[in-house]
Amino acid sequence: MKRSLPVLIFVLHACTALLAQTPVPEPAALIATRTAFMRQVMAESQLLTQQYERALAKVETEVATAGDYEEARAIRQRREQLQALYAGTVSSLATPLPLTQARMMGSAQASGEMLGGWRSNGSGAEWQNFRLMPGSYHLEFEANMSDAPVAGSIYASPKFLPQQKALFEFDEVTLLGTAAENHRTFEITRSTDETTFTTVRVGQLTFTRNPVTLRFTAADGYPANIIRIRNLRLVPVTDTTDTAPPALSQTSSTTAMQLASTALKDAIDTARKAASARYLDELNDLAVSKPALQGQIDAEIRRMQRLGDQKAGRSGINAITTTGGSFSGFEDISDARLADEEPLSGERFKVEYEGRTLMVRLLWIDCAPLEENEPGVKRFAKHFNIEEADVPAVGRAAREFTASYLRNKPLRLLIRPDPDKDGTMAALLFLPNVGLYQNVLVNHGLAAVVEPARQQQHNAMERAFLSTLSAIENTARKRRPAPGAWALSADTHGGKQP
Repeated sequence: MKRSLPVLIFVLHACTALLAQTPVPEPAALIATRTAFMRQVMAESQLLTQQYERALAKVETEVATAGDYEEARAIRQRREQLQALYAGTVSSLATPLPLTQARMMGSAQASGEMLGGWRSNGSGAEWQNFRLMPGSYHLEFEANMSDAPVAGSIYASPKFLPQQKALFEFDEVTLLGTAAENHRTFEITRSTDETTFTTVRVGQLTFTRNPVTLRFTAADGYPANIIRIRNLRLVPVTDTTDTAPPALSQTSSTTAMQLASTALKDAIDTARKAASARYLDELNDLAVSKPALQGQIDAEIRRMQRLGDQKAGRSGINAITTTGGSFSGFEDISDARLADEEPLSGERFKVEYEGRTLMVRLLWIDCAPLEENEPGVKRFAKHFNIEEADVPAVGRAAREFTASYLRNKPLRLLIRPDPDKDGTMAALLFLPNVGLYQNVLVNHGLAAVVEPARQQQHNAMERAFLSTLSAIENTARKRRPAPGAWALSADTHGGKQP
């Protein structure tokens, strides 16, 4: 016994040392939390890195064009290092939509990492106040669709027979309603067997707020199918639209071509400007000799000025404003900016342009007042069939929407020459790749279309814009879930429209 004691002590010490060297398994919750944190950090740093890499690409092109090939090569190497840093990490940067955080709706059920139970229309999952970095994403998930074990007979209703395709919807749900760009309808097709999952990609979706509320629902009921969905995630969209800079070996020929193109363009612009100047001089001389034609001459001078702006490359709606003088008499302002101060309302705000500050009122729409005692509350409440007490909340939402939507964007305005009594200018507002901003407010249920008085004469172009606004409002009124003020309407909740 005495001899075995040292051996026992040695064994105990050895076991203790072995246990000390063996890492204790970490809890699954801790691993999941750390993984989510690292994924968020990587996503944020990748977006910044991509912006930096694109800026370097532009600098590389400029340096190569200037003939500094060594500097261009060094910039190229740095870009390649940045690209390699995140090579193959797009999937790892995805933001998962965990079922443990989702609220189930209808017959939908969550079992572990699997989402199923699509027996009724509207069943699904909703993630409320989900934290997501603003940006563009694709919705991705894996799906399997098979027949239920007991299929209906040939006499059963078609609804209770297995379907080959299932229709689903994904939405961003906000107080402002579902943005058109963040509402997606898509199909899931029948799988070859019960074990094969197919990856489905939906998008592109752009989120501008944090947090957001997201909803994944079935557009119909599928009681005769078993549809299983797993691994729901939002994958950042990688920007692949940038044009790669020219190869260094082709820089000399590219530079010569650019110089020749620039020289030709300058020569054409010089000739055009000279011809336009002579024509404007002739118009001014004609105005002196023929005063009765002053109105037509002024319209022609404005048309020539707008044509010159178009040739100079001003973006926006030149094609609209120069066709037959459709908006003759409007002042055409390009590249204006929203003033720093808060807008007065969704459709009244100040813009800054070439050192001037203009108070602007958007034509043909009316946003809700911000206070219950302001004029227009009754009119707005009647238009949307909502309670007067709800009108200020809609007005504040519209003001906030305008402030965030227009901030730091180039604005194009067509301004009527006759201001209101307080100096406010009535205008049509356009944004690049968006179009008429009035349409956006109406589409979100944040503005009512105001038809002008019948005695006012409008040309065909104005009537076309008004017709489009009315059509957008009718569509927004019928959309479900209803956007903006329509979501509060008695008509939406079973009442009768006045």
